[in-house]
Amino acid sequence: MKFHRPQRRDVSIEITPLIDVVFLLLIFFMVTSTTVRENILAIVLPEAQGELATQDHDNIQILVSSEGVVMVNDVRLETFSRDAVMKHITATFQNYPEAQVVLGGDADVRHATIVLVLDALSELGIKNVSILVREATRD
Repeated sequence: MKFHRPQRRDVSIEITPLIDVVFLLLIFFMVTSTTVRENILAIVLPEAQGELATQDHDNIQILVSSEGVVMVNDVRLETFSRDAVMKHITATFQNYPEAQVVLGGDADVRHATIVLVLDALSELGIKNVSILVREATRD
């Protein structure tokens, strides 16, 4: 007696839907990930000669642009005043009187702006302040 065997079909994996899914996942992760910090403040530091200071990770870094924009540790202050700087530092940093403050200002920043920041730091009792500059070129 002859038995009827079902014919075998060729088993294959279609790769086209797999590629589509991989590309969709790639697009999803590219769109949802953040790769660039948006709060970077572009300043041109003035030149000076002196000793190089060691950089500590517990520093409070204050940057002032020539347009009067102030950033404290990559956080842009909405309003620039002595009180705004004081409130932000006291709210953000618990151990601020002992902190090392690094103050960087654009080469074209108004002197009054830097004095205002220094006045706020003095009012808070912060005595350890360094000025951020770039190394002077030697001719």
